[in-house]
Amino acid sequence: MNQRAFLGTSLGIALLTVVVLAAPAGAVQFSLAQGANGRCLDCHSKPDLGTIIVNGVRKSLTVAEDVWHASVHSRQDCTACHVGFQPREHTAEEKGGWYEEAKLTACSDCHAGQFTMYRASFHGNVVMREHDKRAPSCGDCHGSHGIIGTKSPGFRASVLHMCGRCHEEKAGTYLDTYHGKAFRMGDTATAVCTDCHGSHRILPQSNPDSTVSKQNVASTCGKCHEQASAKFASFLVHVDRSSPKSNIWVWLMEMSHGLLIAGLFFFGGLHCFMYFYRGLREGLYSRGEH
Repeated sequence: MNQRAFLGTSLGIALLTVVVLAAPAGAVQFSLAQGANGRCLDCHSKPDLGTIIVNGVRKSLTVAEDVWHASVHSRQDCTACHVGFQPREHTAEEKGGWYEEAKLTACSDCHAGQFTMYRASFHGNVVMREHDKRAPSCGDCHGSHGIIGTKSPGFRASVLHMCGRCHEEKAGTYLDTYHGKAFRMGDTATAVCTDCHGSHRILPQSNPDSTVSKQNVASTCGKCHEQASAKFASFLVHVDRSSPKSNIWVWLMEMSHGLLIAGLFFFGGLHCFMYFYRGLREGLYSRGEH
């Protein structure tokens, strides 16, 4: 072997070593040969396959092929997420814990960076440390077989509904704001929940590292509003105008506005009624004889 060939072989071995060492600890493992999704869809594309109940929610076992082929995972193999499954009637061992695996832990095999951020988030802490299944995991926000790109207009349009499933009150108060009204009119470029609160590493406002904490909220607004100051960022967003517990000053202003409008219509209506009544008494509306 000449010197050039030896150096080329050595370089190849070194690069292979670096790739192997750099691979994530939870690299994807397939229980089926890659490209064998058709064997899974032979059963799971049937519309009458049935349903199962998972965590009190009824789930369909049918996978819509057109939805699957349009997803960002259409080139991925089923067993990348459904680890250990085989194309036959599934055993109890295969089905044990499959739901949590498919919508949470299997995601970390390919999305290690996002999973690390999620684990350090409020949602991740509730799910992984407190074991509260009510908090959202990957599959709850991104879906399952019909996952679409997060930068697509379709995903942005779905954010309010996605977050509103758990934060219904906050979704309602968001729609009262300029951003919310623009969103309702179809402006997908306007700020939605994830633009302000983040996505994978969502933290409570009381946490200094949160994107909406007192320390960071101005810079968060500055992503869209270049000259945003602390005063600009102090705008109250999630305020229920009908509740004094939300913000007493906003509630008082809302009540004053309501009373002003009610008084305007009352006295305006009273004035019109008295004017009409006087006209009747004085015969202004009767036909005179010519």
